[in-house]
Amino acid sequence: MASSSTTKILLTIVNVLVTGANGFIGSNLTQLLLREGHSAKAMVLPGTELSNLEGLNCEIVYADITKPDTLHGLLNDVEVVFHLAALPSLAWNNDITKVNYCGTWNLILEAIKSKVRRLVYMSSLVVHGFNNFENADEATPLMKPGLFTRPYILSKVKCEELFELFKDKIETVIIRPGFNIYGPNDRITSREMLQRLENGKLMGYVNDGESKLGYVYAENLAYGLLCAGVSPNAAGNTYIIADYEPPYLHLKNLLELFGKELNIQPKLTAVPSFLFMPVGFVMDLIHFLFLRKQMPLISTYIVNTSTHHLHFSSAKAQREIGYKQQVGFEEGIKRTVAWYKKQKTR
Repeated sequence: MASSSTTKILLTIVNVLVTGANGFIGSNLTQLLLREGHSAKAMVLPGTELSNLEGLNCEIVYADITKPDTLHGLLNDVEVVFHLAALPSLAWNNDITKVNYCGTWNLILEAIKSKVRRLVYMSSLVVHGFNNFENADEATPLMKPGLFTRPYILSKVKCEELFELFKDKIETVIIRPGFNIYGPNDRITSREMLQRLENGKLMGYVNDGESKLGYVYAENLAYGLLCAGVSPNAAGNTYIIADYEPPYLHLKNLLELFGKELNIQPKLTAVPSFLFMPVGFVMDLIHFLFLRKQMPLISTYIVNTSTHHLHFSSAKAQREIGYKQQVGFEEGIKRTVAWYKKQKTR
């Protein structure tokens, strides 16, 4: 398998707009859209970094989804909108709800007014909460949010409810990516992980590091999003986009493979969850009460994602909208490290 080039999609979208186009996934999607011959507008927040779009022949438009007046007219003649703009923060900051939920509401209303045909929304598997999931699918119940639910998780649950509310007025598609997303242009998680490994810093994993984690390489996720944008079957549906060869990974193995590609011996250590979880809870409580705009270094979220099986299947997307894993796991590791080394020299 492990094809290094994208399987050509024959259907063509006349005009496409990507929100958050200069972000990690947005830039990978914009690049794919252009390569496939689609006419793409890249919507970005004014004042944000544009290096991920460097060299791409796309129209850049500026807007703030929390300010409806900045959206006026931008979606005219747009056929499909891919909505990726979000604050992916683990902080307790109320701005996360403002951007992720209120901003999405504004975008939906503007899309309906502009007669956009389809709106593809990138949600998250966090909407299911943290249980042990093995080969789970889209029918898995959504979690019931409570007082101590992180704004990011709450925003994703509420946004999925929004799309259900409006799906009779506009074609909607919800995409939930694999839990671990890695690849080029990831200037947060992938780059930080590779930096720590290369600098010889100790990297920890909880318990034995053998939890089954669903994952997706960025270019594969972009392809899945594109399938959701062009497939007639996708309208009104929800799909998990995840890699499936291999079907899941272990955090310990991921760190070891990154180390191998960097040609180093990574410094790894195991931390028992019975020690880690109480610390994460206390840190969360302190940040919840006093430091809501800061992200805790240790949190219950990190412990939960490290101690539970979080493996979901993309079988529905493969069956209904033609999703296929374009890039194999080992090739994805190589491309991610190659990007990391290249951007270090810039």
